[in-house]
Amino acid sequence: MKSLKFALVAAGLFSANALALDASSLKLQVYSVMLSTSAQCTSPVTVFSSATATEVDFLATPTLGSGNPPDATYNCVIIKMSDLIKFTPSATAGLCTAGTQYTADVCRSDNGGTTQAPDAVGAPNACNGTDAAPVSDTVYLYLTTNASAGTGGSTFMQPTGPTSTNGLNLTDSLVIAGAAKSKFIVNATGKVGDDGVSCGMNPPVFGFQKLP
Repeated sequence: MKSLKFALVAAGLFSANALALDASSLKLQVYSVMLSTSAQCTSPVTVFSSATATEVDFLATPTLGSGNPPDATYNCVIIKMSDLIKFTPSATAGLCTAGTQYTADVCRSDNGGTTQAPDAVGAPNACNGTDAAPVSDTVYLYLTTNASAGTGGSTFMQPTGPTSTNGLNLTDSLVIAGAAKSKFIVNATGKVGDDGVSCGMNPPVFGFQKLP
């Protein structure tokens, strides 16, 4: 089996805040991970999947699961997850306090959040909750090598074409060849901050690193 290890070196997600702190933990509830050779994330293959979400601290270098996807160059990673993330700042500044775990609802009604499974037809699903009253929704995070991803589209909607702004940018494709292993790297140094209202997380930089 080709083991695909997904890890973060410093992490943050999905809101535009002002300060520049690191995180000491980032916990996500993950259901599955899918890969697509297309930057539009079409016809993905499932690496692993569970009916029950598993809470994982991405800063603890977790192995979320393993699978046997075909050898190929994958230009999209899709993570099925809860939209409630938990993070802990490594230092205190503004409204962020070191050692305090915060919960953020990153797809919700008061930010117009929507999500849709890959290749789904029909209208997308609207996310629930507000910043003040979070509600857990199951969402699909699209990471794509599209250069414009993350510049104005929906993080949780499938890219619609080569210039689509949906999803977040994946700086490097995942190349699977034989028994080679790769680590999923998210560089979000200085991505924790506050906007004068709450402590939150800024978008990180996603990529892959080959393992020996």
